[in-house]
Amino acid sequence: MHLSPSVHSRLATGVIRTTPLEGETTVSWITRWAARYHLPPGPYLRAVLQQEGRATVSGRSGLGTELYLNTAARERVAAYSRIEEQVLACVLPAWPLDLDVLRHHTGPAAHWQSPITTYTVASVMAGCLKCTAPRSGGRQVWQYRGWHQRVCRMHRIWLVGGEPGYTGLAQIPLDHLGQGEAARVLAAHRRHQDLIDQGEMAAAAWQWARGAIQHLYTDQDSRPLPVSVPWNRRLKALAERAGCGVYRPWDIIARDLVTYPETLALASALATAADQQRAAAPQHFEASLTEALRRLTSLNTTHGVEHLARWLAQHTREELQRWLSSISGDRTAVPLNVPALTWALKRRLSTAGLSRTHEPVGTG
Repeated sequence: MHLSPSVHSRLATGVIRTTPLEGETTVSWITRWAARYHLPPGPYLRAVLQQEGRATVSGRSGLGTELYLNTAARERVAAYSRIEEQVLACVLPAWPLDLDVLRHHTGPAAHWQSPITTYTVASVMAGCLKCTAPRSGGRQVWQYRGWHQRVCRMHRIWLVGGEPGYTGLAQIPLDHLGQGEAARVLAAHRRHQDLIDQGEMAAAAWQWARGAIQHLYTDQDSRPLPVSVPWNRRLKALAERAGCGVYRPWDIIARDLVTYPETLALASALATAADQQRAAAPQHFEASLTEALRRLTSLNTTHGVEHLARWLAQHTREELQRWLSSISGDRTAVPLNVPALTWALKRRLSTAGLSRTHEPVGTG
């Protein structure tokens, strides 16, 4: 690709140091860096890599993609940024990753593709603006965050998390739920941190719990929620605070937030069942759920907690058995799939469009 004289002239003005933030995606850092030269990230990257000769850039840059570099490209970008490679490797999770598609290149090479994440990582999501703005010049920073890192405790913010292509609301103030519910989300977040510290088994329990809870949450048409389940009450509070008075699309955007305390309670109970086989018996599993819910939910009465625990235990019994099978080595047992946020929103729009298409037309 030929670089225009204007690109070269902007680069010739000198290096503008742009420091990456911890957990930031490489493409987020490059994008912020390029913006300081008033350039899009693609042409800027090519200009940096081609300072001393040809470079190969493959894939398609765009919203939701990540940037991966080979050794030669990492050396050149680090040298140009005036930031040591070991520092970049510590701060940018994707920086040290070597992709097969880049290994056969001897010169600098870069590749754009969807981010590579692990089961412990929720997604790439926008960082808390209040936290990142002082160091990013007010520009949005995209970071890799685990499921247990979706709350900014300092500013009481829920980070929505956007899979590739998501352009919707990036963060929700917890206080929009109401003071009491916000406190319960923060309590659940503290418990989530403790759960993650217990190791990979507990982190896997969260994935199973999320899959089970989200299927209950989205299946309300065929399985109505009892009054003790607070999800719709929380959803109503968010929608009213947003001034729209309707659930959609809040029911998708805020799906993990409104179910967060109960997901944590189920994850705790699953982790306990994995450690203590006795806790997997129906009555013990329900007791474990009751204890976890009493710490985390908005139900202050013993009857309400027990009713919710009984309902959850009844409707997650099959998932409990599949979870125990998975930790015993059954590779066919996997968590229930939760559709990606972007896909779920697109499906909602297409379904809404289809229903409008089939609405009866008045004869006048």
